[in-house]
Amino acid sequence: MIYAVVNTKGGVGKTTTAVHLATMLARQGKTLMIDGDPQASAASWAAWRRESPQFTPSPTTTCLTGKAILVEGKQLAEGFEYVVVDAGGRDSIALRSALLLAKKAIIPIDASHLDAAAMTDLMTVVELARDYNPDLEVRVLLTRVDSRTKDAAEMLEFLNEQKLTVLPTKVCERVAFRRAIGEGAIVQELGKDQAAINEIEAFFKEIQA
Repeated sequence: MIYAVVNTKGGVGKTTTAVHLATMLARQGKTLMIDGDPQASAASWAAWRRESPQFTPSPTTTCLTGKAILVEGKQLAEGFEYVVVDAGGRDSIALRSALLLAKKAIIPIDASHLDAAAMTDLMTVVELARDYNPDLEVRVLLTRVDSRTKDAAEMLEFLNEQKLTVLPTKVCERVAFRRAIGEGAIVQELGKDQAAINEIEAFFKEIQA
């Protein structure tokens, strides 16, 4: 199974989602994570993880750019049970290649008006990808949610109006996620925030359904 974690907007928890997904998949089978983002945040996380051998298992991680995500990614994927592509931050050849390679696209989205505007543009790109990859499944994940506000409810209403499939789980803005990423870990491995653990594990179950 090949997953692409994408968004044309940065700061939505894309890499956090990708590395957690890839690590949880690595617990089930041989997993490849492709960092297709110019910022290479997922690759940095993987490097930090290699310095902490207590965190295991780890997804095999490589960096690819542009069309190589599709061409080389397709070849590399043959040696793995699961592949997770972290691509985006803007509309790019890398993001479009990821959508052509994937079977499931996961779109992390923050609950803001800027994210809603970016989502409209992203769905145009997704529909173009579906012309060549008609079996592509798209799931939206609400991330960095502030439970003290009504922003998430308003965003959910907007997404439903767009007839998008939204995962039931909402991943809240939590310090535990930032700390885990900075240590090359996932929140389960640090074990300090049960709410964060519950959210990311619920997301994992839903995306595999």
